[in-house]
Amino acid sequence: MTDNAMPCVLYLTNIPAPYREKMHELLSECNQIKYTVVYCSEVEPNRQWKFKKGNYQMVYLSNKANRMIHNNLNVIRCLNKHKPDVVISTGFNPTMLYGFIWCLLMGKKFVPFTDGTFDSERTLSAVHRLVRRIIYKFSASFIGASAGSIKLYESYRVPKEKVFKSCLCIENHTFAQQSGRKKYDLMFAGQLIERKMPLFFAEVAKQVKDKLGKCNVLIVGDGPLRNNLVAHLIKQGIDFDYAGFVQPHSLPYYYSQSKLFLFPTLNDPWGVVANEACAAGLPVITCKNAGVAHDLIVHGSNGYVLPLDAETWVEHICDLLTAPAKLKSLSANAAKQVQDYNHQSSADGILASVKYALAS
Repeated sequence: MTDNAMPCVLYLTNIPAPYREKMHELLSECNQIKYTVVYCSEVEPNRQWKFKKGNYQMVYLSNKANRMIHNNLNVIRCLNKHKPDVVISTGFNPTMLYGFIWCLLMGKKFVPFTDGTFDSERTLSAVHRLVRRIIYKFSASFIGASAGSIKLYESYRVPKEKVFKSCLCIENHTFAQQSGRKKYDLMFAGQLIERKMPLFFAEVAKQVKDKLGKCNVLIVGDGPLRNNLVAHLIKQGIDFDYAGFVQPHSLPYYYSQSKLFLFPTLNDPWGVVANEACAAGLPVITCKNAGVAHDLIVHGSNGYVLPLDAETWVEHICDLLTAPAKLKSLSANAAKQVQDYNHQSSADGILASVKYALAS
């Protein structure tokens, strides 16, 4: 980089994601850096997203969807071509390790970016932890998506001044609460897999129905537990609609028809569905296993963070469904709280980390 040239920043990540496109556009429009996003692949086997890509410079290392662990040796050729001053990496797959080694050899700045949390990485093997320690030792700055990510870096003794936050977010205005009848008491959105706990959701819905006499629910998503979930809801006589997998542009319609959003999980580094729910004015009930807990979701303000005990969830849900004023208050707080989680804030966090890395 010459004295008069803008620093070149290369953002290395897995695949395009709808909740990062606007952030990339904002960084691309920034007149302080030259910004390029390099994707390991166009798609992954477990993703069905269809969305309009942003207007920014992007490179695809592969167009194959047959792998989850990316191993693209051609990333070296890409790095040699773009000659970035800073490489931001969102993971630790082989492709990204090649990027780290390239930075070491070329004397360039490496910046890890994680949406993982201290809790979500508790079960990592000794080898995985060792890889992180080595990379963190030679990293110029650090980016985390949440308070949990910052706590994770602290556990590796990363100095606080080197850590910057770039929140996960959505286009909040597209989910803004719409007028009309709320058809569903409870909503679930996510992959129908064990980790997302759809059967726990079904059990909660059953107990709410037993207590209040009715419970209308909406299910958005697909996965291997679909048939089990539907069979359970039918057996319990719960009124439900199953929308299946819904593309991002259609999601606001479904949120607008619901009163409460339930987000149980065994492990979620964040949970963008909580952003969507809050932007639509839905209080969110979740647990400490979600990265949004005690970050976006503040207990008693815009939702609840509860232990994974069905009776406890039912108690709080019934309290809200039978107290319209309280439900309205939490709904308003949800819509307000999520406004700080926006793409400009995300872009600002990344830009700050780049400036720190270049000055270090």
